[in-house]
Amino acid sequence: MRMRSLTGILFALLLVLQICFGLDALKIGDPIKYSVKIPIADSLLVIEPTGLPVRVLPLDPLHKPDGNVFEFSAAVYDTGTLDIPALAILLFKKGEVTDTIWTEPREVIVGSTLADSASAPRPLKPYEEHPLRVADIVREFWPWAVGALALAALVFVWHRYRSRPKTGEVVAAPSPLPPAELAIRDLIALRDKKYPERGMLKEQYSEFSEILRRYVEGRWEFPALEMTTYELASELKRNDLPASLREDLLPVLSESDLVKFAKQIPTLASANAIVELGFKIVEQTRPRLEAIKEGQAT
Repeated sequence: MRMRSLTGILFALLLVLQICFGLDALKIGDPIKYSVKIPIADSLLVIEPTGLPVRVLPLDPLHKPDGNVFEFSAAVYDTGTLDIPALAILLFKKGEVTDTIWTEPREVIVGSTLADSASAPRPLKPYEEHPLRVADIVREFWPWAVGALALAALVFVWHRYRSRPKTGEVVAAPSPLPPAELAIRDLIALRDKKYPERGMLKEQYSEFSEILRRYVEGRWEFPALEMTTYELASELKRNDLPASLREDLLPVLSESDLVKFAKQIPTLASANAIVELGFKIVEQTRPRLEAIKEGQAT
């Protein structure tokens, strides 16, 4: 009974001090509201007093100072009479402090949330909800993110292991094109380059000579690419080779040598005509389907 009477007397005394001196009478966690006039700024920061149980409650993250009245709240987490000094409000523009605004100092009386009998504690008032921050999400879920990345890495390694070639397994290389098909493909590409119209006659005859020599080498299996035109003329006298090679191809190869080395300038019509002549020679000398079937049958 004596303790209860003493507690009542102290609380009554606090109320008298509040009435006489205009002090704020609060409970632990009650918000202390501030209101100040601030100029226009990009953002602001309220500095909490050091060494005192005073905390600034979370500010609106979307608030942008616009030169009007700025309101915020603080809370005290201790009991008794407390002198809260002036709080500094830093104003920022482009990341730099441009001004400092000070609040008025406050003196408050903070009472306990316990009942007078100290036997039935009263619940603390709920703390104002904090805004959701990215740092909180990262702190909560980073172990799951690391685990997901590790699992993805294991799946990737397992897939690479399963898809690797087996020991002793030889990956088949793509079969090369037959000499005739390769020559036709290269002649089409040469025609599309339009060298004569661009004044590139030497390039026209050089590539034509290489295409037809490669065709002859692949078709009859002798090193036509390494032979001079004179050596190739001797080789083409063989009876087992088509006469069109001697009659049609050799004159163009000789003309190509003159264009490449003697700087002879052919006509535009002649430079274009050699490509069509190349198609004709390949078509006349390529293996026929019947001969291929007979060779496969034997």
